[in-house]
Amino acid sequence: MTASADWVSAIAILASGVILGAMFIYFVRRRSGAAPAEDLVLRDLVAKRDTLVEQLRDPAIDAEERTRLEVETAQVLRQIDEHNRVARKPSSPGKQPVPAEAPRPRNRAALVGFAWGAGSVLLLGGLGYFVMQSAKSREPNMGATGGQNTTMAPAPPSADPAVLQLEAAVQKSPDDLNMRVELAKAYLERDNLMGVFDQTQYVLSKSPNDSRALTYQALVRMAMGQASDAEGMLEKATKSDSSFIDAWVALAWVKTSQGKPKEAEAAISEAQKRHPQEKQRLEQVYAQMKQQAAGQPAAKGAAELPPGHPAIPEAPGGAAPVSGAGAPPAAATPDAIHITLELDPAARTKSGVLFIMARGQGETAGPPLAVKRFGSETFPMTVDLSSADSMMGQPLPAKVRVEVRLDADGDAATRGPDDAHAVADPVTLGSKIKMTLK
Repeated sequence: MTASADWVSAIAILASGVILGAMFIYFVRRRSGAAPAEDLVLRDLVAKRDTLVEQLRDPAIDAEERTRLEVETAQVLRQIDEHNRVARKPSSPGKQPVPAEAPRPRNRAALVGFAWGAGSVLLLGGLGYFVMQSAKSREPNMGATGGQNTTMAPAPPSADPAVLQLEAAVQKSPDDLNMRVELAKAYLERDNLMGVFDQTQYVLSKSPNDSRALTYQALVRMAMGQASDAEGMLEKATKSDSSFIDAWVALAWVKTSQGKPKEAEAAISEAQKRHPQEKQRLEQVYAQMKQQAAGQPAAKGAAELPPGHPAIPEAPGGAAPVSGAGAPPAAATPDAIHITLELDPAARTKSGVLFIMARGQGETAGPPLAVKRFGSETFPMTVDLSSADSMMGQPLPAKVRVEVRLDADGDAATRGPDDAHAVADPVTLGSKIKMTLK
């Protein structure tokens, strides 16, 4: 949107400067002499005139103050002119006129000041016009500096009446943190991890120790492969509210996935201690966790989570089939990107967790749109990345940026200097690509 320029004010200021300068030059030219050095009245008038002119040269004064100074300057100039005219008249017929000083050269400083003032007004007016012509309203998805906000993709729309009701309540009362937590929980139950991240991030910015927001965001970070961050958030959540059973169950899960059975068992024991009525159910949940961590199918009739506890998302791609490593080939998907991975001979000694991530074309930061994660790898290998691996459950865009990393510390959010990696951008859905990790 382009703002219109206020030319009336600019022209008024410029005209006042021109009139003042013309008046000053006119009176300077009319001045043919000055009073004798001993004429203290004239000296005071001249000093007052010079002070007023100096004040008028200041471009920062407002219009009201400039008008007052112009009127006062004109009065002083008239007084000087009248004083010189009277001083040149003989006081009586028999007396000689008072000698006046020889005419002085034109006051060059006054001319330079007038030119500088007029030029400053023109420059400021032109600058203001340029700024108003260049000003644009910020688009809804633009960042504070005008750049496109690519850090976080918007949460997908939902047709679930319960979710729509919660979204409407949050929109009506955006600072209702409890309502935002309820919306995050609803998103988590429907695998909308990006929505969970958005809502919990807002809550934590206002209330950093909210145990529910910490727990739900930790579950998202677990799904993103950020187990260490999730562990820290869950430990903080259990200290903030030791009676919140969801935090203990999630902490047990992250400890189990990290290969820390004693700490996981301690978390389950603590949950049982605080909720003895859920002891048997928690034992069954813990048994199911150990089976999943060992890569075994869950036992038939495995226990459900405690009432009200949202589902714990698996690490993205944790159960994805891999060909080339002795596993059955992946089922064909129309939009799948068929990726053949090889490891450069110079990187044969490197090891770690293998992450395959897809972001929007040209995007290098922010949560990925889709992720696959493998705890062990055998190269060469072939992997399919598709909308089935989407973090938000949505179809992937037609073109994406694919990044593959053999992460030594197992944290997808950080990239070490020695991590073998490869990038392909852009990649069209349904295509076949070959990538070599170096």
